[in-house]
Amino acid sequence: MDLLSRGLDSAKAVRVVAAVTTSLVREAATRHRLRGAAAVLLGRGLTAGCLLATLTKRDDERVRIAMRGDGPLGRVLVDAHGDGRVRGCFVNERTTELHVPLGAGRAVLGPLVGNGQITVTRDLGLENTYQGVVELRTGELDEDLERYLTGSEQLPSVMRCHVMVGADGEVVRAAGVLAQTFPGADPERLDRIRGVLEGDGLADVLRQDREVDALMGFALGGEGFHAAEPTALRFSCGCGRERARSVVSTLGAEDIDALADEQGGTEVRCSYCGDTYELSEADLRALAAELREQRS
Repeated sequence: MDLLSRGLDSAKAVRVVAAVTTSLVREAATRHRLRGAAAVLLGRGLTAGCLLATLTKRDDERVRIAMRGDGPLGRVLVDAHGDGRVRGCFVNERTTELHVPLGAGRAVLGPLVGNGQITVTRDLGLENTYQGVVELRTGELDEDLERYLTGSEQLPSVMRCHVMVGADGEVVRAAGVLAQTFPGADPERLDRIRGVLEGDGLADVLRQDREVDALMGFALGGEGFHAAEPTALRFSCGCGRERARSVVSTLGAEDIDALADEQGGTEVRCSYCGDTYELSEADLRALAAELREQRS
């Protein structure tokens, strides 16, 4: 089972969040027919989303990550919730055809992401939504999100996410760690964690199947820590037939009737999860009639 755990080091100076995301990343890669570098990048995004949706510990907290780079793997969307639900996709579906063989260590994906920016939108379950933007400097999604946290949210942070794939490009393991210091903490504590996680550090430890507590202990260099009850993580999408009708309704009654005349029925595919919903000619006629009734 995929799990996320929040904890504090023994000195209560560092907050650590660790997540094992193998199953949900594997499901996302399967749904979107991704292998190799594409699976790794989307997996990093999904894992980062899980880690970021932990600020308030509220189930209705929501974080959306929109990466917009000019490379072939540059455009990614992730939507994560505090209760452990997460979904994500590439905006440009041509990425499903891109398979780049990778080694066992940390993959360098920056050249495939290109230049651009990441937008992070936080909904804390309150009245206000907060949004911040960071430029893509390395093109490594987790590293650039780390800069966002340190700069835009004023939270000195270390974030590393790793997705391991096999020789066939299929997802084998996925996990991530986020560490943040509290005001007044010795910055060297975070530097030590960065030294453990940077490079192939997280990749090396994931060559063995690890639980979240093991990841937390690894990040803290073997120090003691206090961990809360873990949260179950899962790939989950809120789409459905009603959502498909809502998407088609944006065309307007006249265009929906024209669609029914030309094609009979239609299909609506959810970009986030890949599920497809069919609307028959009768469904389209009924939807157009509903929209006309609402206008009258």
